[in-house]
Amino acid sequence: MAKIEISLDIPDVEIENIEMNKEGDVIITVRSTVKGTHCHKCVRKITKLHGHDREITLRHLSILGRKVYIRIRPARYLCTHCKGNPTTTQELTWYEPRSPHTIAYEKHILRELVHSTVLDVSIKEDLGYEAVMGIIQRHIQTEADWSEIDRLDVIGIDEISLKKGHKDFVTIVTAYTESNIIILAVLKGREKNTVKAFLSSIPKRLRKTILAVCSDLYEGYINAAREVFGKGIPIVLGRFHIAKLYRKGLDELRKREMKRLKKELPKEEYEKLKGAKGNIAQGYKRIDRRGSRSLEMVI
Repeated sequence: MAKIEISLDIPDVEIENIEMNKEGDVIITVRSTVKGTHCHKCVRKITKLHGHDREITLRHLSILGRKVYIRIRPARYLCTHCKGNPTTTQELTWYEPRSPHTIAYEKHILRELVHSTVLDVSIKEDLGYEAVMGIIQRHIQTEADWSEIDRLDVIGIDEISLKKGHKDFVTIVTAYTESNIIILAVLKGREKNTVKAFLSSIPKRLRKTILAVCSDLYEGYINAAREVFGKGIPIVLGRFHIAKLYRKGLDELRKREMKRLKKELPKEEYEKLKGAKGNIAQGYKRIDRRGSRSLEMVI
């Protein structure tokens, strides 16, 4: 059997075992390579091992269409400085203590939410609706750690609708740089002032690296970017939103034409036009010969 090697992109661990459960999910058992932690009382570095905490299993990035879970038993360390010698469980940088996912997976979910709904991502990832909402809530923040970022290139501003009816939103701000999408912030709501305050917090050294701001069609985002960056940085409307607009217009035209043709054509001729809606959605170059004929009859 052919084999490949894929990096887990998780620091400070060694793989102990890889197995597959009956559902076909990949379970990777790891152990920490970091020695010691900081006492939760005196905050001093402690290195005296005192066993391990309960085993935890965290959802990670999928591999070749299979769900992947990371399993680890966090080490516990004893403090010899504090009265009563309390113990502290080691926490690693690639997961949050109360989250059932790795940080890498949660950032993946946030990226998937751009141009999608919570329900869409929940279904696509086979992840509970409340789990997706929990990820959003954990990542809501108004500040970014700019010290870890070298450049921004293209800033993206998009809204995520949390509920049906588009009445409850969060704003996700990203940076597209060197073919990577970085989650900069998840802001509560979509008010212009909230977005403007965040964009204003970008340090001067990083403002110099911004090539463009890509926004959806919401005027609050566009005006916030324009007021912060002025005319020096172009504001580009996302192609997803533009495509959605012209497809809406095209679909309205299709409905009018289908209604007209139903009255004018014989029944057998009209039947040949069925499927035109799907053909329009696919695009002219992706449909077969039969579909192209039905599309040509409509347009």
